[in-house]
Amino acid sequence: MRAARVPFPAWMALGASALGTLGLLYLGALHPQVIPAAWTAPLVGNAFVDGKLKYQLVTLVLALIVLGVVALLAPHNARRFYRPGDLDAGAQPVRWLGIHPQENWTHVGRSFAVIVSLATGAFVYFNLAQGQRLEAGLAGYLPWILVLAALNAFTEEAITRLGVITALDGRLARPSMYWISALLFGIPHYYGVPGGLIGACMAVFLGWLLAKSVAETRGLMWAWLIHALQDVIIFAGLFLAAG
Repeated sequence: MRAARVPFPAWMALGASALGTLGLLYLGALHPQVIPAAWTAPLVGNAFVDGKLKYQLVTLVLALIVLGVVALLAPHNARRFYRPGDLDAGAQPVRWLGIHPQENWTHVGRSFAVIVSLATGAFVYFNLAQGQRLEAGLAGYLPWILVLAALNAFTEEAITRLGVITALDGRLARPSMYWISALLFGIPHYYGVPGGLIGACMAVFLGWLLAKSVAETRGLMWAWLIHALQDVIIFAGLFLAAG
């Protein structure tokens, strides 16, 4: 069935997600010194953890603002998607990706959580962790790695995934919706970790897959879980490289 014409409030809601993405790019890659300069009081004793935590708290506020604006502009879809979702919902087949008819998101989500994590782990190892020694003290950072990964995954999923799907579902064909979300997700990751063209392409693929999960499960949980796993690997690599 052909999607209806996209009304102006839906474009405004999409604009909120786009502005949120620009905010992530600005604060995370283009001007990362802005937050430490404005927020000089330390939160924790470790400077590396302190900088990462401040960034996550500021961008979490940004994500909540984006979700609030989108909910005001697309309240019906917000009621549908602002929830964990049905983790066992049916997955629309994508044969080239190995998602066959009659599969559900329990199987698809678990499978891709492993596949994507292996790819992320290989990228992080060869670009960050290769040659680094695993110090015993790194285990003490594990709680921070988990907290930062959970916060970062929620923030990025809220802005580039949940906001986009909520703004456009029922107004734009789902394949187009998925690609918009994927591109918004991929742009900041060109400057992030994984970075560069390969990292951005990996992020675009992951963004497409996670947008599909949000739309088909009507919720954020699978997207957040898969994304958080990647961020655990990435933050572990960053902490290892930082020594």
